[in-house]
Amino acid sequence: MEKVFDVIIAGAGPGGSSLAAWLGRKGVSTLLLDRAHFPRDKVCGDGLTPKALYWLEALGCVDEVLDQSNSYLTHGDVFIGGVHVLTGAFPQSGPYPGFSILLERSKLDHILVRHAVSCGARFRPGCQVKRLTWDPDGVRVEASSDGTPVSFKGKVVVGADGANSIVSRAIGNRIMDGATAVSMRGYFENVRVRGSKIRLYFDEEFFPGYGWLFVDDAGKANIGVGYVFDENFPLRIKLKTVFERFLASDLKGPLARARPLGKAKGGWACYYKPSKMTADRVLLVGDAANLADPINGGGIHMAMESAYAAAQVLPQALQEGDLSAASLRRYEQSWDAINEPDWRTGDLLLTIARNPNLRELYLYLIRTVAGLAKEDPRFQEFCGGLFNGVTPARKAICPSALLEAAPLDPGAWRRAALPATDLGLRDLLDQSISAARCALKVTERMMIDPVPNIRWFTDILSKTVGIVNCYGA
Repeated sequence: MEKVFDVIIAGAGPGGSSLAAWLGRKGVSTLLLDRAHFPRDKVCGDGLTPKALYWLEALGCVDEVLDQSNSYLTHGDVFIGGVHVLTGAFPQSGPYPGFSILLERSKLDHILVRHAVSCGARFRPGCQVKRLTWDPDGVRVEASSDGTPVSFKGKVVVGADGANSIVSRAIGNRIMDGATAVSMRGYFENVRVRGSKIRLYFDEEFFPGYGWLFVDDAGKANIGVGYVFDENFPLRIKLKTVFERFLASDLKGPLARARPLGKAKGGWACYYKPSKMTADRVLLVGDAANLADPINGGGIHMAMESAYAAAQVLPQALQEGDLSAASLRRYEQSWDAINEPDWRTGDLLLTIARNPNLRELYLYLIRTVAGLAKEDPRFQEFCGGLFNGVTPARKAICPSALLEAAPLDPGAWRRAALPATDLGLRDLLDQSISAARCALKVTERMMIDPVPNIRWFTDILSKTVGIVNCYGA
């Protein structure tokens, strides 16, 4: 007689393995599939944020993760156009740890999949899902196991198979149908930096996006560049070329004696709500549901949090015997009840930043915010919390939260906006002329092809209305 699993999970990354562990503890028969053999590499920044550490502790394997990490990071540096503008500290209050760590995804994902097996899940590596077919009493997963066709049957199938999800495609979603980020990342050894070992780089060449340099205590670095685009503003750069220039210019000092460890690799993730997160006998978690954080691009803590939400719904649905889309939609409703205001806010901010025609203005705003953060530790903690996910994103557009966090000293605002001291009339005139030239350059770029900019502005209005309605509800 054919074995029928309660749940089959496609993808053994943080979302899939976490869900398998939580379901295994509840006695749910779970089959976890992944096309790779572990340990395996995945393009990622390897940074585990305070929120990620929180969920690893909830899962029960944070100690092993901490034991394998060779870093403890409480500060980060921000560079704009190659110039250092801020050293910021992680928030030290609230329910989350006041630090981050670095751990290669090959190690993290191996820990998580072993943990899932120890909790009762069955793991089948080297098994790539090809298609789904629906039976009256379940879903059949057709796959290839190291080149050999295999088939499994489950009452429910969970897509945790990343941004290029086969499961998401199977329920009718279109891949790369909205905001998408591409990235290139490489490892280096013998990297030497002074100051913070988390560094973020903003530059006109790869904005909207940023470069990063994350270094552990042994001098091993994860280095990468990411760039966001959509149908209005398609990819306008060759990421490999940008990555190589980033290494040669911004990172010339830290990499002076460094050696690359293998070839750089590319990856991508999406930042828009798919048309479906659930269907009959199917639901999506993590990157398969495009749930990465729109503000910082992080996907690990969001994947684990969505897995936790799914783990609360699936056992109940299995017990009730109702695995319809309507029943499983409780998972999406549970997720939205907690995360929708913040996700919508992050999506709006990402939409605003996605127009590359305004890149000089955006970088000026980032520089001004960094200047204010240097002036006021409270504002610095607020901004740092927004970027690493500790501070709810909705506070970025909440007037009362902004008034509470922002410096009240007018002098601080002047110094942030005009960093030079003792400005004379000639200096002010020169800066005014420079600002006017920048405005003309931006206007000229937008007028060359106005249609995408009109669509972009309409999209901002639509998402703003959506946020208002979300709060109204």
